[in-house]
Amino acid sequence: MYQDLTNRFISLLHVQHIPVGLSFVEQVPEGVQHTTKRVPSACTFWRLAEQDVFSAVEEDHQECPIGMMTMGFEMPERVQQYAQALIEKMASVQYFSPAEVSALPVVQKPHQAIVYGRLDRFPIEPDVVLCRIDTQQAMLIAEALGQVNWLQGGQSTFGRPTCGVIPRTLQTGETSLSLGCIGARTYLELTPGEVILTIPGQQLAALVEKLQTTISANQALAPFHQQQKATFSV
Repeated sequence: MYQDLTNRFISLLHVQHIPVGLSFVEQVPEGVQHTTKRVPSACTFWRLAEQDVFSAVEEDHQECPIGMMTMGFEMPERVQQYAQALIEKMASVQYFSPAEVSALPVVQKPHQAIVYGRLDRFPIEPDVVLCRIDTQQAMLIAEALGQVNWLQGGQSTFGRPTCGVIPRTLQTGETSLSLGCIGARTYLELTPGEVILTIPGQQLAALVEKLQTTISANQALAPFHQQQKATFSV
């Protein structure tokens, strides 16, 4: 369903990691298998989704209380206690203020499971498209969306927790960017120059069309700047 669009996105930006889709569903589509992986974090599912399509339920996210919270799952008592201990640990090293917890975005769409998977094989419309990109690719996307236009107030970029950009995109209908928290950088094995981008699923096709124009404009300007640089011995 999304193979051509995915291929165009990859070709235009030369991304190294295939985009993945996330859909928050009440019922898992026929043919989508439940994950057999036990993972240490919710964001680990993003990396696994680059290889396959699968579903995961509340229980599959229980090792990651912050991710469980942002993904909109109810936390049983055991996980709530784990979450409290984790938040206290973060606070003790001055990484995370307990007051931030109440401000975290949370997926509000009713769901019993999340379908994760590589976008070129995704069987249904994704609520969110997520991809690992570098800062140059992030700039091209921001230009295509008008998010670096001073007339429009600039771009919204977030840090921790990285998984918060998913509900943020669902709530606002806007593309979101996370610089990548220490957890996501560990579990996803992000390079120092990589960031996480989330796109509303319904807007991906329009973004790909705009990217063509933006990339052509950058290519047209590149020779000018190269010549300008060569003119000065600095």
